[in-house]
Amino acid sequence: MAEKNIEAIGGTPDKKLIAELQLDAQNPRFGDLERGAEQSQLVDLIIEKFGIEDVISSLAMNGFFAAEPLVCVRNKSGQLVVKEGNRRLCACIVLMNDKRAVRQKALSKRMRKVWEESSRPRIEPIPVLIFDEEGPEAKAMLSYLGVRHIAAAQPWDSYAKASWVAKISDDTGMEVSRISEMIGDQHSTVVRLLEGYRFIRQLIESGEFRPSDSQKKGRGSVAEYPFSWVYTILGFKSARDFCGLTEGVQSAPNPIPEHKLENASTVVRAMFGDRAIGRSAAVIDSRQLSSLARAFSDPDKVALLKSGKGLEEVLDLTKPIETKLEDNIRQVRDILSELLKSLSEKPPEVETAKMYLDPSLRVRALSAQLAKQLKEIADKDFENFDE
Repeated sequence: MAEKNIEAIGGTPDKKLIAELQLDAQNPRFGDLERGAEQSQLVDLIIEKFGIEDVISSLAMNGFFAAEPLVCVRNKSGQLVVKEGNRRLCACIVLMNDKRAVRQKALSKRMRKVWEESSRPRIEPIPVLIFDEEGPEAKAMLSYLGVRHIAAAQPWDSYAKASWVAKISDDTGMEVSRISEMIGDQHSTVVRLLEGYRFIRQLIESGEFRPSDSQKKGRGSVAEYPFSWVYTILGFKSARDFCGLTEGVQSAPNPIPEHKLENASTVVRAMFGDRAIGRSAAVIDSRQLSSLARAFSDPDKVALLKSGKGLEEVLDLTKPIETKLEDNIRQVRDILSELLKSLSEKPPEVETAKMYLDPSLRVRALSAQLAKQLKEIADKDFENFDE
């Protein structure tokens, strides 16, 4: 994709004081829980999740680089919300000891000392490029910024990408295929991310899933659960069928049929567990997702998963008897052979032999009982053959 300058899209150049600029609570990288958060909370969030040490150090020593304006949207309330440059604005807020940095006093004091020693290079007024929220250029600007971030050297995480694609699709009516084309997506990755986003948002909004109840943690903009697991498991037909998803990846809102919401909740609970009811996840890590997906095609396995059993136990309990006999008899035989070999090579003390004599007799009794039952089944088959 050919790179173009943001100024080429439009907007009004201006200069504004730090106090006139707002951090963007709708930034996709901030995840869900921080949406609508107070400005001081956003300052803390940006510092905690993304860090500002490099930016604030540069500002303290060199001032604000006028050739790189912050990109803002003027919302319906007249506020200027920064859409490009939230980390830089956050650094300015801390460096200038703005009231929004109320919990960053130590960092502010340390960096202001550097600023003072550097002869107070100019920080404000800050150069900005302003777009009206309802103006024709704003949508193009938001699309441009999103594409640039998604394709950047340090790209957004998968949830942030999906959230941005959903916003652009919903706000502009742009086809997802067009968005994929814009960012050079050759493998339908964007569509898969969007379907996973729509899927999990529907479960959250319907009350079938609370992110805070997840026993598995994620990274990036959504730390409460691993979002990548959601779109990964939806790549398996058995999981899609169980959730009632139609053929082909879905990009529209609410992809889960109403009568399949409980099934979709079962899938998420099996992946992430449920802290509210004290249930652990059925899987240990993402490598088991393919096996978990296959389990949803078997009603017996589904019933066991719903009861809270782990995937390994579920798979073991539902093995065919032929497989159980083959695996377990071979395993028992190998263990006993190894024990006999060890006894021959290095016999134990008398007291040790006495200690394990009774347990070994019980093992022999169980072995004899198993052999007896197998013989009865085999003999019955011979009797039927004679008749």
